[in-house]
Amino acid sequence: MAREPVGENRRLAERFDADSDECLIVIAGDWHSDLVHLTDNVPRLLDEGFSATAARPTTLLHVGDFNITNGSRANKQFLLRAAELASERQMRILITPGNHDSWSRLESRSDFARSEPTRLRDGVWVLPRGYRFRIGGKTILSFGGAGSMSRPPNKEGLTWWRSEMPTDADVDASISRGRADIVITHEAPLGGTVRVDRKLATFPLRSAADRDYTALGRDRIARLWRGVAPTLLFHGHHHLQAEGHLHDGRSVYALNQNGEPGNLVSVDLETMRVRWLDGASPLGG
Repeated sequence: MAREPVGENRRLAERFDADSDECLIVIAGDWHSDLVHLTDNVPRLLDEGFSATAARPTTLLHVGDFNITNGSRANKQFLLRAAELASERQMRILITPGNHDSWSRLESRSDFARSEPTRLRDGVWVLPRGYRFRIGGKTILSFGGAGSMSRPPNKEGLTWWRSEMPTDADVDASISRGRADIVITHEAPLGGTVRVDRKLATFPLRSAADRDYTALGRDRIARLWRGVAPTLLFHGHHHLQAEGHLHDGRSVYALNQNGEPGNLVSVDLETMRVRWLDGASPLGG
């Protein structure tokens, strides 16, 4: 990850503190460093979703598993192409980290450790857990992390990280700051959508320790969801497209992974209307 001077990062981060006049945003599910998806599918969906004469989004919010990992050549190439996409589309990409994004690598950055937005490269940023900002008059809460479904002891710090799991204190701190209009998480809240809940019930993990660990993450996200009470919550992680709509008007959207239908949605910030950019509607909630 490219490092920026502390003063420069702080100056750039100030833009997140001011409201914007954007009326349209895009939210993306897991990408897993899939270069074909990034260079072919995402631009096509953006072109098909927004005509040349219509308003185009200038912010893309990513729900995690972008793959901020070990700084390998492939990882650097993916980040470079994401920055090029942001430049070409005149938009910023803001990442809410998932469990497959290196938390130790992120925490080595002083700005991320100070709970500030951290620029990875040009228009590509990563947001710390619990970070709030405003777009188009709406408050957005980024709350990253999830429990990995497999935690081999010899892979700690390589494929999973202890700080991937949100703590009760993290949840309490976000709830204490009051309501947000939109919440971006990586993990799903228990009770958010029928389809995700059914998958988790039907295909439980073999290890009881892993089942308890991942369930703890979902319970904490559910508590966040209830406490912050957003109109819309978007998450990834489970590689399913799904919607859940509550009687009180709140909704949860599960975004699918790279290469699959349901990876991108747009949100009209004035009406809070959500639209799947590939036109596909989820089956079974």
